[in-house]
Amino acid sequence: MTEQTVCIPPRATSFRAVCELCASSQLASRGYLGAVVEGTLPLSRDHGHVTCGRGHEIRVLRALPASLVH
Repeated sequence: MTEQTVCIPPRATSFRAVCELCASSQLASRGYLGAVVEGTLPLSRDHGHVTCGRGHEIRVLRALPASLVH
């Protein structure tokens, strides 16, 4: 099984992402239809998980603010 990870901006609390497993198992002509997942991550958390409609788990990581990146 492939591990999926989405990285969101430091101040984002909601996001939309593509489940790569869903996208790869459907016809290319469908694009991302049915493969988009939405979720939220409170500012108080740096990581979490979201599950797409077909049950694939996607790890969500919050990016470090630019002031903390060396």
